[in-house]
This record gives sequence, structure tokens and C-alpha cells, in this order.
Amino acid sequence: MDFSGKKVLVVGMARSGMAAAERLNDLGASVSIVDCARNTILEQRALQLEERGISTRLGNHSFGDLNGKELVVVSPGVPHKIPFLAEARRRGIPVWSEIELAYSLINLRELNVSIIGVTGTNGKTTTTLLLGEIFKRDKRPAIVAGNIGHPLVKCVEELEDGTTLIVELSSFQLKNIVHFKSHIGVLLNITQDHLDWHLNFEDYIQAKSRIFLNQDEGDYTVVNYDDPLARGLLPAVKTTLIPFSKFRTFGKGVYIRGDKIVANLRGNETVICKIDKLRIKGEHNLDNALAATAAALLSWVSPEAINQALCDFSGVEHRLEYVLTIDGIDYYNDSKATNPGATIKALTAFNRPVILLLGGRNKGNSFEDMAREIKKRVKAVVLFGEATSEIKAILGEGSKVHCASSVSEAVFMAKELAELGDVVLFSPACASFDMFSNFEERGGVFKETVLSFRNPI
Repeated sequence: MDFSGKKVLVVGMARSGMAAAERLNDLGASVSIVDCARNTILEQRALQLEERGISTRLGNHSFGDLNGKELVVVSPGVPHKIPFLAEARRRGIPVWSEIELAYSLINLRELNVSIIGVTGTNGKTTTTLLLGEIFKRDKRPAIVAGNIGHPLVKCVEELEDGTTLIVELSSFQLKNIVHFKSHIGVLLNITQDHLDWHLNFEDYIQAKSRIFLNQDEGDYTVVNYDDPLARGLLPAVKTTLIPFSKFRTFGKGVYIRGDKIVANLRGNETVICKIDKLRIKGEHNLDNALAATAAALLSWVSPEAINQALCDFSGVEHRLEYVLTIDGIDYYNDSKATNPGATIKALTAFNRPVILLLGGRNKGNSFEDMAREIKKRVKAVVLFGEATSEIKAILGEGSKVHCASSVSEAVFMAKELAELGDVVLFSPACASFDMFSNFEERGGVFKETVLSFRNPI
């Protein structure tokens, strides 16, 4: 698509919306951008865009904004189901995610690049960053982008022939793709999440399945065979399937044999790494390691580079991040756990008594499965935030459940409850937006409070 003179509306003024508007403006499009929110940060961004000749409006969506538009580019945080976007579709205006826009720009440049797309409810960021480290060890040109916080559209000008794009893909981004396709599509798992954004759980599953939408026989699909919902999508896959599993072996796939990660993609078994050498802990991180191994081998990365990266990679900030041991108690920051499934996976990483800190804003998820795991695995729970009453009602009354008015107070309460050998795990199972701008800010408060124990006032 030639964007020169094209009348484009960008919806949402977060990072990807800003990047899309600026890039389209550079390409000569007639760009306007709207955001239904209004705050100081957005007003500052609007001023920056206005100085570049981009029309902006904050505070609401008006159907009039769609008049004359030839394309709508929507930021990931804007719900697919809002009337404004429904009206755009009714008028026949294409609605793209920023990921789709970037893909169009890549094709416009006629670049020979390979795309690895990574999606799933949990583990996307870890797997994406791990793949980036694997490619770095093999001295292969690669760029990590997407939902990880670096808009893909910003990377297009950096691309050169032979580069591999490793792209973290959320359900929000996948919902609004049209032609985007990954040469290697990775699906890690599917559990309930973002039901405040999607119409229902089926809509969420369908969005995740779109990672395979445009793939064909020359592409590859890497899927967690241990996850029943992910496995249930396989009949629709048109590519070469590469399953991974912790519990079974395959004629073609990546799996565990004894105490080792083993791959068999081209007719011969190759030992990649001993499990006890992995620095990232937990069953869910073993899934991430298997998935990254499969995608890297399909990209002809050497097994030695994969082994080195798996042994060196220490994980992602705010994802089961070790913070401190004090008075014989280990503190872990898992603020990126914004749904119950992520918290369940975090709990399986420990075989010691756990004091669990939970709370925030529920995204429409059920806490029932998490409550069952808590009753089996957790010594005490400290609740905080908007979802306190909802979680407390499911966990039931008792000495095991405590309530705090803030994250800092929750940490101090956990310190009093914990004993020598215990783990204090901050894994909220909820979004952060009741108290914080994002999960990073929330995790920062947890870490700051914990680290203050070293030097009490």
C-alpha cells in the first residue's frame, strides 16, 4: 500500500499508537489520532504530534472522526468491541493493528526478513527475550519487538535483508491483523485472560489462533502439546507442525528425555541442555525453553548457541524475579502475573511454604482454579487492591487470608507472617490499573519495600 496522501485515523495514543502516527506522517499520509482518555501525559503527547502536523483530539470518540478515512490503525489497549470500531467496520473502513501496519511497511520495502511470532496467555515475554539471546549467542542479526514494549513499526527502518524479527504478539494485536504472517508461529498456552477486552473466552481463543491465519505449507507452527486448548487448534493448522512437550516424545518435535531437553527436527535426536543447568526456574519456564529451542532450530541456529543462552538467561524483570533473602526468607517479584493462570504457574516453581500477595483489578477472569491451588500450596495470603473482596469471597474466611490497604502494607504483613525457609511471592493475578500505571511500577514498589528491609529506618 502506498500511504502518501492516504487519510488515516489512529485510535489510541499509547506507545504503538504514537509510533504508528509518526511513521504514517513521515510516509506522507494525512494522519489524525484520537484517544478517549485525557490526562497530562496524553496532552503532552498530543502537543508533540500537533507540532509535526498530526491532528489530535482527546476525551472521547466521535463517529465524525471516521468521515473520509481510508484506514483505521488501532492501539492494542483499545477494546475490539467498542461501538466506534464497529462503526468503522460497518462503513467498510479497514481496521488494522500496529503489527499489521508494520508488516505492510516491511513488504513495501521488499525486504527478505524472517518473522518468528510468539503468543500465548503466559510466557510470551520470557520466550521472546530468550530467543533474542539465543540469536545473539549465534551472532545472527535479529530484532526483538512487538507487545514486549518496542512497537514493531519503529523497527522497519532498522531492518536489513537477512534479519530475523522476533515478535511478541498479544491477542489484542492478533485480533486486528489482515495479512500479517509469521514464518514460525509459536503458541505457548491458552488460559482465561482479558475477558474485559474480548467478547468472551471463545473470542479470546479465536484471537490467539490468528497467529496461524496466513501461514501456509512453507511455514512452521510450534505448539505446546501439553496444553489442551492450544492442542485443540491444531486441526486448522496448514503448516509443518513442531510440537513441544514435557511428558511425551515425538518423531519430530522438542521434548524432555530423562533430565535433558532433546530436539528431533531433522531425523536425529540432539541433546540441547540438561534441565538443571537452566537459570530460569519453574515448570512454565521449561515450556518457554522448549518453545524457544524449537523456533531457534527451525531458524538454523546452532545447538551450541541455544545451550549457552539457556544456561545464561536469568529471566525477565517482574517475572519470578528473585529480589532478596533476608532473615532466611526469599522474596520474589512476579508483578507481570496479571491473570490467575500466571499465578498458578508461579506457585508450581516452589516446593517450600509460600506467603502469596494477591490483588489489583480483575480483567473478567475466574479465580476458582487459582483458589484450589492456593488451598493446596500456600501458607498464607495477603490481599490488596480492587479485587480484594472478590478474591476473599472465593478463598473463604480464616486465619490464612489477610487484607492490606496497599502493596507496601501487604509486603510488611507478609514479612511478619513469614518464617525461616519461607518464600514471599508477589504474584497478583490481576491488572495493576487500580493503583498503578502498569505492572512495572507495581513491581517497583514491591521491590523497593523489600529492599528497605536491609536498612530499616
